Amino acid sequence: GTRLTFAGEAVVCREVTAEAFPGVDIALFSSGGEPSRRWAPVASAAGVWVVDNSSAWRMDEDTPLVVPEINGRLVGSAGRGRGGIIANPNCSTIQIALAVAPLDAAFGAREVQVTTLQAVSGAGQAAVRELENQERGRPADPAGPFPRRIVRNAIPAIGAPLDDGSFEEETKVVREMRKILGRGDDLAISCTATRVPVETGHCAAVRLVCARPVDRAEAVAALAVWPGVEIEADPHAYGTPLELAGSHAVHVSRLRTDPGDPCALMMWVVADNLLKGAAWNAVQIAELLAGEAAR
Repeated sequence: GTRLTFAGEAVVCREVTAEAFPGVDIALFSSGGEPSRRWAPVASAAGVWVVDNSSAWRMDEDTPLVVPEINGRLVGSAGRGRGGIIANPNCSTIQIALAVAPLDAAFGAREVQVTTLQAVSGAGQAAVRELENQERGRPADPAGPFPRRIVRNAIPAIGAPLDDGSFEEETKVVREMRKILGRGDDLAISCTATRVPVETGHCAAVRLVCARPVDRAEAVAALAVWPGVEIEADPHAYGTPLELAGSHAVHVSRLRTDPGDPCALMMWVVADNLLKGAAWNAVQIAELLAGEAAR
């Protein structure tokens, strides 16, 4: 019954039911894993293409996990059918994969070591409100979205703890990156995921070990021509979340060769986690689906 304004018109929100899907071509799902597991198959059976932003279908072997600039061809082959599910990757995975893909194509990636610094908006609106409340001097909510105080702090724990000592977010990066890049266990990936007191914009410090020695100028050139990537040619230049909020691109800077290994590159990767990390990537997938349907 809630009325929202969309494209200048009032739209009345309706509860999701099986009767809501016939006649719909594309549905964007972004309400969590449980609703996606329940309703995505229903929508798909009604002939709808579902672009799902939860983690529910990402590692399903029959579901494409898509970053359009890397493996958009999977949408092309899928979109010629009638109905199905396409998964939108994890927000931090998208930007890391998009920075690594051009270098993997140019040099062959053997190992990726990542430390993420993730904005609170990745944990939802309640997390943004909690950050704002703590910035105003209010005590941390013990039942809130963070396990520790977030203001003036960094928390190396995102998601549920796992038996191997990692947290869920770190495992998502490892598994999803391999699937997006079309790689298996031959690509070694390690990740430490941290939450930092930034409202919007994820960062990642990435060390990439390649199959052969890397020429930095060649690496810059490979990134410069890849769609969806912005690269700083000066190794001392860098982007920050505050400056890049609102950008649709993945910004790569501080690109340099590891002094201890001529096959290794180090870089700083920043992206708006609410846009390229979520909504914009989903819309890009929907645009590819719409293009296939129009053929």
